[in-house]
Amino acid sequence: MSNFKPGDLVKITDGTHEDGWSGDRVGLVLDSHERGVYRYEVFSVLLLGTSEPIKIHKMFLEHFTSP
Repeated sequence: MSNFKPGDLVKITDGTHEDGWSGDRVGLVLDSHERGVYRYEVFSVLLLGTSEPIKIHKMFLEHFTSP
């Protein structure tokens, strides 16, 4: 099971990119998706400065501590 939970502040790992993501790639975990073998591994994250959450695998996330 992942150590991310709703309400956690996270950062998308360096080297991971998608058009439309905010420059600092920091966001708030909203929910985990519990489907099949991916249980607790895919999360909805609302990036700062955006209005639509993204779904992203835990391997691309790290806890945000400070800039």
